[in-house]
Amino acid sequence: MEKMRKSASIKHAFIWAVAVTMLLVFVFSALTIYGCYRIQKHILPDSQEMWLHTKTIMADGTVSEGTHRLTLDKPSKMSILTSDQTDKGKTLENTEFTIERIESSFSTLRPKQQLLYNVISVSMFGLPFFYSIIGIVLCAWWLYRKKLSPPIRVLADATKHIKEQNLDFTVDYNGNDELGRLCIAFEEMRQALYDNNRQLWSMIEQRKILQASVAHDLRNPIAIVEGYVEYMQQCLADGNLKDEELQHILSNLAITSKRMEGYTEYIRDLNAIEETETKYSAVQLPDFLRRATESLSFRAKQHGLEIAYDSTVSECQVKLDEQIFYRIVENIFSNAIRYAKSKVRFQYALTDDVLTITISDNGQGFSKKMLRKKNTFLYSEDKTGEHMGLGLATSRILSQKHGGSLELSNITPSGACVTIKLAVYQTG
Repeated sequence: MEKMRKSASIKHAFIWAVAVTMLLVFVFSALTIYGCYRIQKHILPDSQEMWLHTKTIMADGTVSEGTHRLTLDKPSKMSILTSDQTDKGKTLENTEFTIERIESSFSTLRPKQQLLYNVISVSMFGLPFFYSIIGIVLCAWWLYRKKLSPPIRVLADATKHIKEQNLDFTVDYNGNDELGRLCIAFEEMRQALYDNNRQLWSMIEQRKILQASVAHDLRNPIAIVEGYVEYMQQCLADGNLKDEELQHILSNLAITSKRMEGYTEYIRDLNAIEETETKYSAVQLPDFLRRATESLSFRAKQHGLEIAYDSTVSECQVKLDEQIFYRIVENIFSNAIRYAKSKVRFQYALTDDVLTITISDNGQGFSKKMLRKKNTFLYSEDKTGEHMGLGLATSRILSQKHGGSLELSNITPSGACVTIKLAVYQTG
């Protein structure tokens, strides 16, 4: 498993950038000040230098003068040129030495030298200030370009997509700093909005399917009522409506009206189910599944059926809505015992926080028409009219509320199979 990088920080990046900038400014400023100082020292005369004037008076009155430039802090050799006595016939009578200090004042410089000296003085203080300004600008530019601009651009694009009601995108930024974590939170928010929108559209589609199912199922009782009304009107016009026949018609009309009343009650119940809130609680698997299956064994015995239990779920604790779980399982089991010949099988599996519940029987299975209309609410194969498919409709809505789904299929050689998937959350 790849190790996570140590979490970076804009604060630390800012500190390091400022520290490096200050160091560079200090180095360049020091070099500039030293260079300016050396140039100024070269322009001004050295205060340690002096003129040594010599004045030699010969015996014959002849005077010989000389001038030498000396530096006090450096050893110097000085030679005094005298006349050769042999050639000239003259002897040294007296020598005078006079020391004159060289003036190092700014006023002694020539105009061009003074201008250069002033420029260097201004540079000595102005260039470090200029380096500081440039350092601040470059530091701010680097921080914005490397640390701030990429995530801000990503977040701006994401905001634009959301404003346009387009959630089919991803907030992709790999930084580990504060803005990187903000981008991760923004992506989680986008995903939540996307899931909520999908759920909302799913509910709208379910509502459309429900309305279509009700309209389809109500056509039969309405057609029956219309047919009986037309028949009674015709018979009354002809005057040949018998009492026994009238009683039979009224009895059928009463049954049909009860069916229509049942539809309205079922719709009211479905609306209540859609408003049900999911309440999670911790349960221990697979013990919870085993107990839930065993609780249905009494009803199975009443119908002369056997319950088979099969689970591949390991020991773990998860959070799910127990009421929704029992309601779905009991609804599907109630349908299964009406068609099963001898056995109803419960199979459980847990994969990637999805609990899969498979309930199958060894009956005749679903018809092709039923499988084609597996997403239609209130669809039933019961020909008596007593069961309108409310159990499947209720279970489908509840499974979707629990973050899952419900699918119908047939098994070989015969039998119906209902697969329920519920999203659960493992706690340990």
